[in-house]
Amino acid sequence: MIGVVTYASVAILLGWVTYALAGLFLPASVALIAACLNGFISVFLLRDTMAFHGFVAVLGPMSLVLPLLALRHMAAAAGVPVNPFGSVELLVFLLVYIAFLAASMGVIPVDMYRFGYAPVPVAIMVLMLCAYGWLTGSLFIPLLAVLGQALWVLGWGSSNWFDHVLHALLVPVVFVVLFLRLF
Repeated sequence: MIGVVTYASVAILLGWVTYALAGLFLPASVALIAACLNGFISVFLLRDTMAFHGFVAVLGPMSLVLPLLALRHMAAAAGVPVNPFGSVELLVFLLVYIAFLAASMGVIPVDMYRFGYAPVPVAIMVLMLCAYGWLTGSLFIPLLAVLGQALWVLGWGSSNWFDHVLHALLVPVVFVVLFLRLF
């Protein structure tokens, strides 16, 4: 079942790249159709190639956040109402996540990453994220937290909950989004 989640994640990410490139010169609806077709056809045709396995290795561990962000972006372009993340919200996330990564690497002497292995801290974090989503009116963060917990409980992928809901690529993505909002 882990393979199915990985294939779906890669299909979504490849589709999103197609959507972003096709959206430069095609209408959003046509780019979205091309994205769906390219994502799933590419995974079907390329799943046993070195390039596919390299893509999965670069993105490993495959978390939910990147595919869900890609789906969120494409849904917003298709006209689905999406609650945008605020600049302050993104800046706070960026600073906290960089500190979390530094702590996980031993730079800061507090290891928060270990809490991702234990059921009670994970349940508390998921409930806090659901409460945050309820307070801000955001469905994305609670959805990510709960789906990550479900995959973690089922043992599909990493044995650490943080690996399901976070990814190191979020740092440059959030940085670029914040930078582009300056202009």
